[in-house]
Amino acid sequence: MSSNNDMDNFIALSAVLTGFNANILRPFLDPVDIKSEYLQVFFTRIAEESGDPKLATNILAKFAQLNGQTNPKLNDQQIGEEMLAPANGANFVLACRKLIFMWYSGAWPTIIPASATAPETTVSEIISAKSYTCGLVWQVMQSHPMGDSNFRYGYWAKAPIPLSDYTGN
Repeated sequence: MSSNNDMDNFIALSAVLTGFNANILRPFLDPVDIKSEYLQVFFTRIAEESGDPKLATNILAKFAQLNGQTNPKLNDQQIGEEMLAPANGANFVLACRKLIFMWYSGAWPTIIPASATAPETTVSEIISAKSYTCGLVWQVMQSHPMGDSNFRYGYWAKAPIPLSDYTGN
């Protein structure tokens, strides 16, 4: 079960790992609330796949520790590098990478190990219709998913707004 503190750390960690501003990931007015769905998926799937029911909690705790460090104060790049460092363990790093994948694609990845006849592959499962339309990849592409657009008819005749307006950075 997650708490408000978990959500705060989840959003801050997600901002560091995705490169998006936390205010984009958790807007003030948020009728879609994809973050709550993602937090639940993150806790559930990481526990199922790793066999460690505390891994997601440990990831958020490590992030909180790094983010709160004052001597020296770490910037987002340094925190991201620490979170993805191999010394954290393969399951820890893989969970962080899956978090990035989830935010960008709105899907949860599954890695199928290599076999004697096939290389390792990754397949993904869309979490929900809502997650599909909320994938950050659409914002990076300055585009929208098929059948779901907030743009007005004829928007393509104008130059796109800067990418920084989408990412918040």
